[in-house]
Amino acid sequence: MNTGEVLRIEGLKKQYPGVQALKDVDISFSGGEVHGLVGENGAGKSTLIKILAGIVKADEGVFRFDGKESTISSSKDATRHGLSFIHQELNLVNYFNAMENIFLGHTYPRHYGPLVDWKKLREQTRTICDSLSIDLPLEKPVSHLSAVQRAMVAIARAFAVNGRIYFMDEPATALTDVEKEKLFNVIQSLKEQGKTVVYVTHNLDDILRITDRITVMRDGQVVKHSRTSTMTKDSLISAMIGKNLASAFPPKTGTIGKPLMSVENLSNSLLRDISFTLHSGEILGIGGLVGSGRTELLETLFGVRSVTTGTILLDGTPYRPGSPGEAISSGVVLVPEERRKGGLVLSRSINENITLMSLPEVSRFGFLRHTHLRRKALEAGRSVRLKASDYEHHVDTLSGGNQQKVVFAKTVMRIPKVLMLDEPSKGVDVGARFEIYSIIRDLASHGAAIIVVSSDFNEVLGLADRILFIREGGMTSIHDNEGIDQEQYLHYCYGRTHA
Repeated sequence: MNTGEVLRIEGLKKQYPGVQALKDVDISFSGGEVHGLVGENGAGKSTLIKILAGIVKADEGVFRFDGKESTISSSKDATRHGLSFIHQELNLVNYFNAMENIFLGHTYPRHYGPLVDWKKLREQTRTICDSLSIDLPLEKPVSHLSAVQRAMVAIARAFAVNGRIYFMDEPATALTDVEKEKLFNVIQSLKEQGKTVVYVTHNLDDILRITDRITVMRDGQVVKHSRTSTMTKDSLISAMIGKNLASAFPPKTGTIGKPLMSVENLSNSLLRDISFTLHSGEILGIGGLVGSGRTELLETLFGVRSVTTGTILLDGTPYRPGSPGEAISSGVVLVPEERRKGGLVLSRSINENITLMSLPEVSRFGFLRHTHLRRKALEAGRSVRLKASDYEHHVDTLSGGNQQKVVFAKTVMRIPKVLMLDEPSKGVDVGARFEIYSIIRDLASHGAAIIVVSSDFNEVLGLADRILFIREGGMTSIHDNEGIDQEQYLHYCYGRTHA
């Protein structure tokens, strides 16, 4: 139900020192539509959203709401115009509970005087959660919630006010498939009510699935604007990077060598009878649905989870790590799914993060050799094509793709025998993905054995030499990656033999 133009932006400009973040951006949003906003990291999407949220002030530009010119100079202005935001960074207060975070920035219902009416606040929160079909422990501090629950708190917060336009910046990144479907149902409901949803994500399949129109940004400018029905993933990628991407995955250059890790009948409380052999130079994909046991397998091999029964040999020697530290000492490294939580120390420098697993190499007699540390970090950063102006800057100043490269650089310094990657391109733009895939291929060509877990079927199909499929914690099959298409992949994920 398109209700006509709600917001038009004309000639929007924003410049930071040495960077023109936005250049004469013209864009409009209509009621009753889902509008996709895509582009690589640094394309200007986040700057645009921050300006609309009143967090950043534009240098030039005109905002027209329902045809009338207005201003946005604060978050109050954004709220007054009915703009609501789900930011990529959740910005939750860890020691507040879900109710307090959902209504943060809004007036709490009160009894007479200053006392908060907790009963009414709980009722209002429950109403919002019910409308989103989500179940949250309302009085538990969000620091004790899972990544999915924290994401749902941030989503619920956007609905604490009756908005007209909802800006969603990577809202589904931490969600399970089931939670994502719930979010998509909410988006469809908002659309049917005549609301506007602006959906920002690197997941082009989601963009093509749920949007009505798509705007593509590159280098601070709008470079393409089309009805979704006229777009394909290839045309979107071409618009985003400014050139045709002949192949989404770099070619394989190395050869598969000797057996490096042998796993036989591996079982614990979450896994049962997993068996496979991993060779040097090989990329083994782990196929399966979310919750199938893919991540749990990596965590078991990394010493996060214990082994109940079964044997593991690493380079012919018995291997059963009691901790991640023991795994790393043995040459087995895990790049976790949540790099900001488990792979990086955001408050420390790029140099420190890269050398974090290699402190003995950059220290002497217990003291860091800072010159040596900086040199080694720079070498590792260059090897993964890290783009950073100053390695002394905190790692949280980098884009998602470059943060992931820092994790890879940290890994490269260890020269791992076995490298395990859980969702290696999560939250990374199209151009940076190709570079990350190139790094993975390069590590394999130099003899590392690599295991890849990804919810993106194409990522596993594009990288893996073989694919091991897991369902409900048990291994269902293992196949050479020759001619497997998405339909077959799904059949294997469900434990069926493709006819």
